[in-house]
Amino acid sequence: MRLTVFALTSMLSSSQASGTVPTRVPKLLIFDLDACLWTPEMFELDGKPTVFDAARGGVRAGSDVVRLFPGALAVVRRIWADTDGRYAGCRVAVASSTTHPAYAHACLDALVVDADSGTTLGDVVGLYREIHPGSKGDLHIPSLSEQTSVPFSEMVFWDDCTYGDNCADVAGKCAGIVCVRTPRGLTEREFEQGLDAFARGASGVL
Repeated sequence: MRLTVFALTSMLSSSQASGTVPTRVPKLLIFDLDACLWTPEMFELDGKPTVFDAARGGVRAGSDVVRLFPGALAVVRRIWADTDGRYAGCRVAVASSTTHPAYAHACLDALVVDADSGTTLGDVVGLYREIHPGSKGDLHIPSLSEQTSVPFSEMVFWDDCTYGDNCADVAGKCAGIVCVRTPRGLTEREFEQGLDAFARGASGVL
């Protein structure tokens, strides 16, 4: 305990001298896709996702357009730009149980999140994609942990939990993770709630 207090005191002193506030940040940020990052859901689409339509702000899929929720777009842009270096040690992953994984991959690689650079959501996520049916607590999150070598205690997971409580499933099977429900699509407030809970050392479902 003395070592912990000493380390914290030293860190605070150093941060006060530099004018910054120390913040514990997760190593892996995991997002669900359907109804969390974007809408409509893949099974609802009229056709296969094709190209990004800048005028309509999303990916064309037959008569539908797949768009990121405003809060989700703002969050992804913040992570990608990382103007203050807050997310320098973070990686981004997606965990989706959609029955249309090919559609989800197509949307990831086509959804533009920065018009100037042409950066897509897929560029932000990279290879960390668990997109397939099944229990996220049994399959998706453990697989991401294995791929990244990041323990559950260094992760935060956001999910809309529309058709089942994926957050409870993950929290019950992946001890130490922080889970945040996003019932109306990810908002910046819900994103910050997850980061704040992690920084406090919390775990489980918020």
